[in-house]
Amino acid sequence: MKFRHWMEYGFSLAFFWIFRLLPRPVALESGAVLGQFAWWLGIRKKQVLTNLASVFPELSVSERKNLAVRSARNFGRTVAEYARASGSDKNKLNKFVEVVGGEALKSALQEKRGALIVTGHLGSWALYMGALRLIGVSPVLLVGRHHNPKFDQLILNIPGKDAQLISKGPTAPRHVLKCLKENKAVVMVADQHSSMGLQSSFLGHPAMTLALPGAIIAKHQVPLFLLNGYRVRGGQHLMTLKKIEIPEGLSRDELRQKVTDQCNLEIGDTILSHPDQYFWYHRRWRVKPNKIER
Repeated sequence: MKFRHWMEYGFSLAFFWIFRLLPRPVALESGAVLGQFAWWLGIRKKQVLTNLASVFPELSVSERKNLAVRSARNFGRTVAEYARASGSDKNKLNKFVEVVGGEALKSALQEKRGALIVTGHLGSWALYMGALRLIGVSPVLLVGRHHNPKFDQLILNIPGKDAQLISKGPTAPRHVLKCLKENKAVVMVADQHSSMGLQSSFLGHPAMTLALPGAIIAKHQVPLFLLNGYRVRGGQHLMTLKKIEIPEGLSRDELRQKVTDQCNLEIGDTILSHPDQYFWYHRRWRVKPNKIER
């Protein structure tokens, strides 16, 4: 393993332990400062400003920069909350996260067909995966792999027994279907570029989007939910689970596209309501970047 990977792992491990040892308000504020410091260092700064210019052309350059800083601070808080998820906050999630729509998900699981949950990088998205157990649901997460195996191991070990993980790849659909047959809730984060996905509008621009949710719905008709969450005050969060109604009378291809479009629309609407809590760092739209003023 590369020396750079060991350094990345070592620094991450140290920060994780610090976040766990500090009182929660101090840890979250420290995370916010760390996120802002990373912004000052210029980490993915050009990409963030490019994305914000595409989605909010009506904002001035200074307004977009201010929004970017607030987003960076939110990401820092998210890292702190995730680090604490298997430590001091593990059994206190009910104090931090209010879940709305949980009964609908539990009711759907009583049909014994499993459930698909689509979400995006909004609020403290990693914290919400753990919050599903507040309603008695242990999720299965479809996850990508990091280039640094030690850092990857650190991140993926945090959920522990609270979540089962499926790695993205050629065998992922088979494992997802198996979990659905076992009546489990499978969570997919679907707001990143997917080279093998479907083209669908996301925040007003064409984007290649994960096709797996739509493909499974079109073929197997399992219940579909959208998970959204955001900070409402201080360290408190509101997490919502919304059942997406599946239209009838469409072909499989039409239904696959319709589900993809609907998920993008629902996620996008919540992002526009809380843009400072979205993770703008992905290269979501694979188009030639606009020139960004600095």
